[in-house]
Amino acid sequence: MRAVELNAPGHAPLTLWLRPLTGADEMALAGTGTAVAMTLLDRLAEGADHAGLTVSQIDRALAGIYDTLYGSRAECRVACEACGETYEFTLDLPQIIAEQDADRPGPPDADGAWTMEGVARVRAPKPADLVDDPDTLATRLTVEGGASAETVGAFLETAAPVLTLDLAACCPQCATSAQVRFDLASYLTRRLDSERPFLVREAHLIASRYGWSHGEIMALTRDDRRAYAGLIEAERARLSRRQTA
Repeated sequence: MRAVELNAPGHAPLTLWLRPLTGADEMALAGTGTAVAMTLLDRLAEGADHAGLTVSQIDRALAGIYDTLYGSRAECRVACEACGETYEFTLDLPQIIAEQDADRPGPPDADGAWTMEGVARVRAPKPADLVDDPDTLATRLTVEGGASAETVGAFLETAAPVLTLDLAACCPQCATSAQVRFDLASYLTRRLDSERPFLVREAHLIASRYGWSHGEIMALTRDDRRAYAGLIEAERARLSRRQTA
């Protein structure tokens, strides 16, 4: 189990416990995007009461899943619209989170709302807030008083930051600047989706070598499954070298 802290330092501690990813979890994910990421979180936080998490806290949980599977860095690839060349840059997710935390105001009150400039009290959005009319989002998030949608949005970008970011990039070939949208939920689920052929191959190797059922293999954690498959492939490679020696 992995503990992921969902609140910034200085805020009330909130820890989510995530179990290891299994093949069954990977097989249950169909496609990419936010809904798939939520399915993944629902499975790995099995038994946890996380229905009331904010979008900001959910992104912290997804960052914890990403770090467990792939480490702290995300490699982003961009196709330059000017010259057509493809280039890459790297994001350090813990660094981004630390920078977001450094800019946050103090913690919200006991009811989860902040008093904003002494004018209005606002709360962080939850997933259910994002499915309705976006034009009324600021109104739904305003607990008391009133403020413009722009003011509420700007405050919550700092108070309850998310890991959907508009990043400045520059093509190393022609120096053309670009704005690149990074969305952690989509990035994480795309990486997992791209690994489906490896999952099938690893299951085939283990079934062929040990005769285990599909259900038994899918119940293995991702790390254990890859370790078994790696041992089988190493053994096959040794036998092949002996036969050709």
